[in-house]
Amino acid sequence: MPVRLVVRSVIVVLVLACCGSLLAVAEDISNDIRHAVERDTLDQPGTKPFHLKAQFAPSFERDKGTHREGEIELWWESPSQWRREIRTADFHQVAVMDGAHQWQKNEGDYFPEWIRELVQAIVRPVPLPMDVLLQHVKGGEVRNMRFPMRTGGFMQQTNVNWEATEATGDEIANGKGGVALLNGELLDSDGPGWSGLYHDFQKFHDRNVARTVASGRIEVTAKVTVLEDLGEVPAGFFDTNAPGGDSHPIETIVLSNAQLQANLLPDAQPFHWPALKDGPLEGGVGTEIVVDREGTIREMSDPISDNPGVRDAAAEGFKTWHFKPFLRDGEPVQAVGNISVRFKTVRPAGVESFESARSYFDRGRKASFLAWGATSPYVLKAEFQVGTSSGVQTGRYEDTWVSDTEWKREAWIGASHFARSRSGDHWYLLSEGSDAGILRTVFLALEPIPADDTMTESDWRISRDVVGSGNDIRVFRGPEGQHGELDPVQSQGYWFGEGGVLDKAYIHGLAIQPSAVQPFSGVQIARQVDVLQGGKLAMRISVTEVGSADASAVKGFQIKGHEWKRAFTAEER
Repeated sequence: MPVRLVVRSVIVVLVLACCGSLLAVAEDISNDIRHAVERDTLDQPGTKPFHLKAQFAPSFERDKGTHREGEIELWWESPSQWRREIRTADFHQVAVMDGAHQWQKNEGDYFPEWIRELVQAIVRPVPLPMDVLLQHVKGGEVRNMRFPMRTGGFMQQTNVNWEATEATGDEIANGKGGVALLNGELLDSDGPGWSGLYHDFQKFHDRNVARTVASGRIEVTAKVTVLEDLGEVPAGFFDTNAPGGDSHPIETIVLSNAQLQANLLPDAQPFHWPALKDGPLEGGVGTEIVVDREGTIREMSDPISDNPGVRDAAAEGFKTWHFKPFLRDGEPVQAVGNISVRFKTVRPAGVESFESARSYFDRGRKASFLAWGATSPYVLKAEFQVGTSSGVQTGRYEDTWVSDTEWKREAWIGASHFARSRSGDHWYLLSEGSDAGILRTVFLALEPIPADDTMTESDWRISRDVVGSGNDIRVFRGPEGQHGELDPVQSQGYWFGEGGVLDKAYIHGLAIQPSAVQPFSGVQIARQVDVLQGGKLAMRISVTEVGSADASAVKGFQIKGHEWKRAFTAEER
């Protein structure tokens, strides 16, 4: 019986696979990052003196009642000589810097961190020494993406993210962070004590300055309304010896978890963890806090946890924390940083106890996919039918595996070719032709469980669900409807049956249905995999051959000229 395929549906699959591509390219983009940061930064040597005004307010209507409206004005002669005024309903500051000396007049005893980070983002979006930034970039994970534009052509986005280090004693320089470029300009940046989103770039002499900048946990957007050459200023405008200033200017430092907890006072109340019916029973939970000069927490982000069920309890516990004042040069300062604690709890009485999502995924890979469960080399071949813009076409797939570090997967359709391979410590990726995105979908359909190193346990929930005649374990994340249906845009789900075998997967609107399962080398292999979208068959993959491979006869797995640095993809092979 012929397979009825919906051409239009697979065109959507192609768009999902290509336009949201997670393919990382192993290339050194240090020069691109350097040029973008230097070009888009006002507060640096060589910038023409300027006068800037910006109005700011919450980015979203839901946050209009948070009193985060105001104005920033800056008169800038050089990085070491400037005058700044910040005005909000609750805080007013005039600050002057002249060399190593500063002067402040504050109305309010606390400088809100969200204002500090917003002001910083406007004039210095990446507040790291250039050599430190480039070291992070060279050791970071790179993700390149291309998005089609309605007017034709493509937008190019590059994301670089890096993990925390201990290279210096500076938490800002050591912390986890990232930078993204869009068509060569800064799109966003993030790190300990700094963050921003940047849009609407316009020239100011040899700088290219974002006129719209957003920042903050409760996002606030600043619109630069004035950016002009600095004119003549009154005598004494940058005088740090002027009368009337505060005796103790407000400063903010960024600290590590250990540095923050070293000043924690012993009056903190114990955390009371609730019994949890889902997710891990022990793990970590953390949040970002801002501590004022008296040691009181003034701002706190929503806690992030290995199990979301403990977030409320964690927030209540953190609120009881008080600190001995943090000092710099003997003077109290504000402090910002991330803190974390461990939790351990139990299941409620009478509730089925599930394992972690990671456990079900690990078992499912070994039970269902040869690359994880096989004990000897193999070759697996398949054919697939799929609808393309040229009509229904047939393609082929081949997976040759010798070991965890020696393998190659390839797929072909028409003039398109897609391949991933590994040889020792080197990874390779080849993507050719207009239908390469469809071929990547074939890879995903045959091994859909996300890689272990890209999953966050707290994102996933676990329940029972009926699939066919089986009472499966369902591991899912994202919104679900009243009857358990998953959201086609935001949700993912995986159903595991007897022995941990994958019975079904649902990934952002694509339903993946393995069938005709037969054992080989201790693994339950699906000889047929259907991919449905909107309930209609979009692709059918049929395994045509699977057998042992002669490792000595297998050709090398290198793909010269196509080295790949795997990053930001849930697909491990």
